[in-house]
Amino acid sequence: MSDRGSEQAPPGTAGMASSIPAMPSVEPDQLYRGSPYLLVDYAVHHSIGWQDHRKAGPSLVVVRLGWVGSARVKDRFPLTEQGWESAWRALSSVDPSAAAVIAARLADQAARKGAAAALDALDHTSLCHLRRVTFKGGSGGAPLAKDQSYELRFFGDRTTVSLPRHLDAVLTIPYRDVEAVEVSGPGKVSKPTGELLALILGLGLLGAVLGLVVLGLLGLLLGAVLFGLIGAIAGSASTKIETIVRIRGADSDLYFLNPQKEPDALRIDLSAVLTAIDTAGGAPRADADGSAEPPPVSIPDQLGKLASLLEQGTITRDEFAHLKAKLIASL
Repeated sequence: MSDRGSEQAPPGTAGMASSIPAMPSVEPDQLYRGSPYLLVDYAVHHSIGWQDHRKAGPSLVVVRLGWVGSARVKDRFPLTEQGWESAWRALSSVDPSAAAVIAARLADQAARKGAAAALDALDHTSLCHLRRVTFKGGSGGAPLAKDQSYELRFFGDRTTVSLPRHLDAVLTIPYRDVEAVEVSGPGKVSKPTGELLALILGLGLLGAVLGLVVLGLLGLLLGAVLFGLIGAIAGSASTKIETIVRIRGADSDLYFLNPQKEPDALRIDLSAVLTAIDTAGGAPRADADGSAEPPPVSIPDQLGKLASLLEQGTITRDEFAHLKAKLIASL
């Protein structure tokens, strides 16, 4: 093992700089004394990671992996951007196949982080965001599957329907095509009385049998009462929320079940959306010469394009973060 801190690249790796992946972020709980935290610890002979070394302090390491999960440190470098480049060159020199596996893992992590950041920014720019609503049906030929979970996002000029935690919209409805958004439903719904009684009696009977077996006649009564109370508590806690969100347009009528908020609370959350829809409904649909006015490119669409460019490798994470911040600042 060599605890070297030099930044000289191994021979024959001078042309690798362009293929060195960006240094991953080191989380505080990943930097500790003892065995190093490794980016990949299986299916490779060598790996790269970091540890808080007793003498060298926080540092990057290139290790040799043994057959029984052991990791022997071969090289050590400063925990800096330049140290990362040197460590990556050392790994690529000793085990190119391991470097390829780890580079693919880093690229996948960066893409997932970029997509998550884009989704967070998308949620931030929306007037109202409903997670995990269930499409209950409707008319108009919308490409939605009944009883499938979706996410509804209401922006300043449109509503989008997407699969949970997906950037791309399955359906986009401009507010000019929306006549009304209606919220209705019973709100909190409890189990039917018959089901609740059956639950209490069933658990009471089970408790009576178990009590009789364990404690005899006294246990029969205690078990029935105890388990009956448990059944009553479970039944009272089984209430759920059923709120229907209806998006009515000139050519479509869509119904979604929202299990998170009761109707009154949801109407308050959608107040800004309803104002935006009323404003869009009163706007002219075409120019004076009769030509349709092209819809503006929305912030969510631009964020989605940026995320796609990040996943394709066209832009770096730093460029993505800079462009995303610029878009949000322009609101």
